[in-house]
Formats: sequence, C-alpha cells, structure tokens
Amino acid sequence: MTKNTFLWITVLILISVFGQKTVSAQSKNQREKESFADKLVYGGSFGLQFGSLTLVDVSPVIGYRITEKLEAGLGFTYKYYKYKDYFYDVNTGMRYDLKSNILGGSVYSRYHILENVFAHVEFEQLSYRYTDYFYAGSTLGTEKLTASISSFFVGGGYRQRISQNSYFYIMGLWNLTEDALSPYNNPVLRMGVILGR
Repeated sequence: MTKNTFLWITVLILISVFGQKTVSAQSKNQREKESFADKLVYGGSFGLQFGSLTLVDVSPVIGYRITEKLEAGLGFTYKYYKYKDYFYDVNTGMRYDLKSNILGGSVYSRYHILENVFAHVEFEQLSYRYTDYFYAGSTLGTEKLTASISSFFVGGGYRQRISQNSYFYIMGLWNLTEDALSPYNNPVLRMGVILGR
C-alpha cells in the first residue's frame, strides 16, 4: 500500500467518524429495533461517457447506515474504456485507440446535509492492462503494460426517495488525483440507486 493510498483511506475513516459524532443521534429505542441487516444498503451506479473518451461504468456498492444522515461502504467497479486516437503513427498515418477492461474497488462515505442533498467522498483503486505504442528506430512497436490508478473524489449530489430507506441519486464529483491514464475527465457525473430495508 502506497503512502497516498494509506492517506486517502485514513481521511475517509476520519470523515466517517467525525460525521457520526456531528449528526443528531437517533433515539435509543429506534436504534435497538434495527438489526445490523436493517442498516445495510445495496445498489450502485451506472455511468456513460462518450466522445474522444468512451467509458461504460457498472459499479455496485454495499453500504451501512451509521446514522440516518451518514452512510459508508464499499464499491466494486467494472469499466470499459476507450481513448480514441490515442497514438498516431507518423510513418503510416494510422491512428490507434487505447482500449481496456478495468477492474477495481472503492471505499466511500456519504453525508446527507439536507433531506435530499448530500456530500460524498470516495477513494478508488483501479487496475487494467493496455497496449502502449512506441517507436524502435523508425519501426512501430507495442508493449502490454499494467496500470494501477488511484483516484480521490469529492463532491455531492441530490437524492429522490423511492421508499423510507431507498433512493435514486445523481451526483457530480471532482477527481483530485488526475492521472494521464485515468479513465475520468472532470467533472465525473454518476447516477444510481440505493436500496435499503
């Protein structure tokens, strides 16, 4: 684990703990009635981005309602990524795309500031293989490489309740750790559903 990864995970944990202490507490009777399973939430997001960068994102999550306003959880990610005209071969005039299937995971914390407005922080780690293009003299060469990309997102969103513990959401995030090989362009827009019991 790199120092940056450790730092971002520590920040997420501190935000969760701090947020838990700052939200108003539920009554003891209500907390005692809810079991661990009652506080679990499931769902995720589906994202699409088109243009010179194409991204199809399927990201299921499982979370836990720490309080009525604060939830934290884990996410899993699959992305199809295509960067159009990634490399231009000056000898032949051919253009090559960068394509990959990306896998990864994340930890997140979400604090509901108002009934339908929330703040969101998330650390994500992705890994994927791709083909790199280079010149060996005047000949085009290729090499299979593996990239490991860390992203730290901050932002917020709006939710619309479906039921007492379930909601549809849309949010905008900003990736604070942009990388040349990152599959994201800022801002990152997501929509999804959280389902609870």
